[in-house]
Amino acid sequence: MKILSEIYGYRELLFELVKRDLKIKYRRSSLGVIWSVLNPLLFMMITTIIFSTMFKNQIENFPIYFLSGQVMYAFFAESTGMAQTGLIDNGSLIKKVYTPKYIFPLSKICFSLVNMSFSLIAILIIIFIMGYNLPVTAALFFIPIILIFIFSAGVGLLLSSLTVIYRDILHIYGIFLSLLSFFSATFYPIQIIPASYRGLVEYNPVYVFIAYFRELVLNGRLPDLQLNIVAVMYCLVSVVVGYKVFKKNENKIVLYV
Repeated sequence: MKILSEIYGYRELLFELVKRDLKIKYRRSSLGVIWSVLNPLLFMMITTIIFSTMFKNQIENFPIYFLSGQVMYAFFAESTGMAQTGLIDNGSLIKKVYTPKYIFPLSKICFSLVNMSFSLIAILIIIFIMGYNLPVTAALFFIPIILIFIFSAGVGLLLSSLTVIYRDILHIYGIFLSLLSFFSATFYPIQIIPASYRGLVEYNPVYVFIAYFRELVLNGRLPDLQLNIVAVMYCLVSVVVGYKVFKKNENKIVLYV
């Protein structure tokens, strides 16, 4: 595909943009990237204290259950939120030098993927502390991560091209992410939701990828055919819609950044 060859051709620029964001994020921080491990750990400890008693009979290995969901949700929220302003933040560069404009929101998704890799260390630490024996299927943990990366890339392209023109989307999307966190079942079992409303969570794309990850790492099962089909379909729809909307608005971008 043309877009893949273009991305490969601009891989050095993509790498430099990701490296720049990493430097900015941890600039003047004594602990640096260690915060990417500490933040989910501290958040998990607080959440475990609050909710583990409430759900202790319904969720086995609650700390791992929570952290696996939170890390996946946090990646989606951070990556798409940053991609949303990827064009705006690089407006001066876009006006001066020609480069495929989708490189800028895509660099934000890649940055969040690197950031997420540090957060995965937090899960390993909790697994070690709890003495939890990882199932063989956990070796495939990277599959849902690749899927949510692709899905987030499509959403990021869509948001970045629209937000440049309609800045109110910045505020609307922030509210949407807050609501989405409650419909992603990061800290509660989906069974507590009445059956008539459960579909709101089960077909939430972010929850689908979280459920995929938990099947492999926590339940020791390969995701069934339905879960695989739904996850892949979300990725395809996201990328196709995101890319088409981006290309449609591409020529207008320079007028608004």
